[in-house]
Amino acid sequence: MINIIVEKIADGIIAKMNLNDAQKNREFTYQLKELEFYKSNYEKDLKDIFDYWFELVRVVQIKENKNLLEQDKKKYQKRYEELINIEKVSKYKINTLKYGGKETGRVLALFNRLNQKKYNDQPKETPLFIWCSILAVLKKDILGQEIDPEDIIRVLVNDYDDNKSKIQEAKEYVKKVYEMTYSDSPEWIK
Repeated sequence: MINIIVEKIADGIIAKMNLNDAQKNREFTYQLKELEFYKSNYEKDLKDIFDYWFELVRVVQIKENKNLLEQDKKKYQKRYEELINIEKVSKYKINTLKYGGKETGRVLALFNRLNQKKYNDQPKETPLFIWCSILAVLKKDILGQEIDPEDIIRVLVNDYDDNKSKIQEAKEYVKKVYEMTYSDSPEWIK
């Protein structure tokens, strides 16, 4: 009798485990289908979005380089002006929102907020930090890859150690404005 009860309990547990496994498999399959949908239908759009934001950050860093010749400075300034043309920026913000999640929307809103006149007192490195934050958030929201905005800055800024305090000041400023806006801390600032 006890053997029958134990077998029934074991059968019930196995059935429950099989049901849980089937549900997990369905959820996983759904996530794979969703990922495949985005990858196959919008691969070009996503590449274009990433290329735009990464190019913008790259050009900003190059144009600020003190060692550039005057003609090169003009060339990169012209490229920068092309990239930040209001129509182009607007287009890429909207396209970025199409694919991003909650933090993408928040970091882009913060980007807009920090461009208002009332934030003109921001630390000099704030635009660099917010642009690198956009890159970090996009990688997390769209690709599921985590990267710290400061690591991006370390790649871009040759004299990071000499400017670390300025970058930290910008980081704290961005964090403060984010917290004022959303009443919590940004996931992408460690």
